Amino acid sequence: MYYYIVDTSKLTQRQFDRVQQELYSSIADYHIPGEIVRTTGIRTIKQLVETAFFHQAKTIVAVGTDETLDSIINIVGDRPMIIGYIPLVATELAKAFGIASISQACKALGLRRVEEIDLGVVNGISFLTKLTFGLDLKGKDSFDFFGLGFIKQLINKPTFQVSFNADHYHADSEVWGGLIINCQNHKCDKTLGKPTDGLLDVVLVPKLSRSELFSHRRNILDGCFEKVPGASIMHLAALEITNLSGLPLKIESTEVTSTPAKIEVKPKALKMIVGRERKF
Repeated sequence: MYYYIVDTSKLTQRQFDRVQQELYSSIADYHIPGEIVRTTGIRTIKQLVETAFFHQAKTIVAVGTDETLDSIINIVGDRPMIIGYIPLVATELAKAFGIASISQACKALGLRRVEEIDLGVVNGISFLTKLTFGLDLKGKDSFDFFGLGFIKQLINKPTFQVSFNADHYHADSEVWGGLIINCQNHKCDKTLGKPTDGLLDVVLVPKLSRSELFSHRRNILDGCFEKVPGASIMHLAALEITNLSGLPLKIESTEVTSTPAKIEVKPKALKMIVGRERKF
């Protein structure tokens, strides 16, 4: 049985009104009926997930945003459950899993192609996509085409020393920030972010000169930090950031925890329904 948890907490009423009819008609069109429940002020995602287990649901479908999906995955934990996802807004994660639209996601649910997916875990919190630290740029989407305001912001951005234990070695690096990638949409380096390889891809971004910033501004604005000169790329099963205290670790713009941090990959920890157009 499908158990659909519809989370509109991150959407405006207008956004949900726009997609509501498509959502319910697609569920009917692809013959994937089930119980549909919606979060409210008194019905939380956690309560609805526990209700799904009580009703012996076989598949929980996160209907909402990437944050909805992450919340459900963390609440399910190690308990056996197949997870589906219907994104109500366009996201990088949905594109990576080949379910970029409501119709495409519902078609995938109908075909029921289940893939065993790796999960990243940071300080006990699971994540599907990637963590960032030190790379948040205020208002980067509003920079002019030549990126002059963006360059000025980065020139004034201080670097910091990151010390980490990774698998069987220790390293120190002076950086502007970094990424820890489990899965991404491969808009940059298509070899990074494969959530079935049992590894996390770690990208450390060094300080760049003014000319390097200008030359590579588009890659940085697009989040393609691995393409900037001097970036360090490692493929690790586990790492521990040891020397920093209180540095935010974020998924998108949301802080999920802070350093010091233990980060590892849990191979094939999640059974998830994916589309034929998935990027891995």
